[in-house]
Amino acid sequence: MKCPSFLTSFKTGNLPAQASLKFLLLTFSRMEVLQLFFRMRLYKDSYSVLWSGLFLVSLLWTGCSNTPEKIRLINQKRKVMLAAHRGASEVAPENTLAAIQKALDSPADFIEIDIHQTLDSQLVVMHDATLDRTTNGEGAISDLPLSAIKKLDAGSWFKPEFKKEKVPTLEEVLQLVKGRKKLLIELKKGDDFYPGMPHRTIALLQKYHARSWCVLQSFHDEILQEIWQNEYNVPTHKLIVGKLPMLPVYFDVSLRFGYFDKYYRASAINAHHYFATRGFVKLVHNAGFKTFVWTADDPSEINKLVDRGVDGIITNAVSSLIVQ
Repeated sequence: MKCPSFLTSFKTGNLPAQASLKFLLLTFSRMEVLQLFFRMRLYKDSYSVLWSGLFLVSLLWTGCSNTPEKIRLINQKRKVMLAAHRGASEVAPENTLAAIQKALDSPADFIEIDIHQTLDSQLVVMHDATLDRTTNGEGAISDLPLSAIKKLDAGSWFKPEFKKEKVPTLEEVLQLVKGRKKLLIELKKGDDFYPGMPHRTIALLQKYHARSWCVLQSFHDEILQEIWQNEYNVPTHKLIVGKLPMLPVYFDVSLRFGYFDKYYRASAINAHHYFATRGFVKLVHNAGFKTFVWTADDPSEINKLVDRGVDGIITNAVSSLIVQ
């Protein structure tokens, strides 16, 4: 499909194009725009006109800094939180009790997990909405009761030694962690919003006196709104992703080009590390939020993110990192 000219859209008053360009230039430095240009070269055929325009504009943009980044040891000067992505998923099958236990033994400050809701309204820990990738079962989590899901093997896909691992419930994870580290819990949506999932999550946090060591995050505004409207008094993070008009990169469609007003009750705005430029981090901090970024595993990349000012890094490689 042929992409319309970005510059033509901009010159003729196309507001989405103008707003997207404004957001890009406010958020990314000149050097960062050039890096995006080269990183997104796979789009060069359908978006050649668009990126040519952005390339020229970036060369003319003089109000941003492109100071070379410094590499330093993790946490050398300030505390940056490390979150074990789906548990210690580099060394154990993701979102299993084995991965949670290994994360408890790691330098991580947080353990990040994902939850879905079963047919009988039980909360289970899994990233995907379906069982296919990380178990020997098939189909949507929402179509099966917990008793059926508990019969599945959730570890052999990773290594044979984990063949006894089962899909854990959120309750089992809370019982294992017991406040020894903080939990960063992502509430998933499945094919549709899981009715009552935020309320059931909070009920479990209350049962195990876990609200002080748990944080809830979601991409979905309706989930966060339910948490906020019911004044559940638990910290929340907003995950952002989506597609900006006229751009072959993704950002949150619910954001208004860098204004985070509607999320004032969240304590952090979290994004993919691809977007964690100095400009973006500054934008989020100036709006009064912290930012956790995902998923960075390479030590040099993690040190770059620390240098850019992020507050937390979600990583698969937490077991192999040496924090100084």
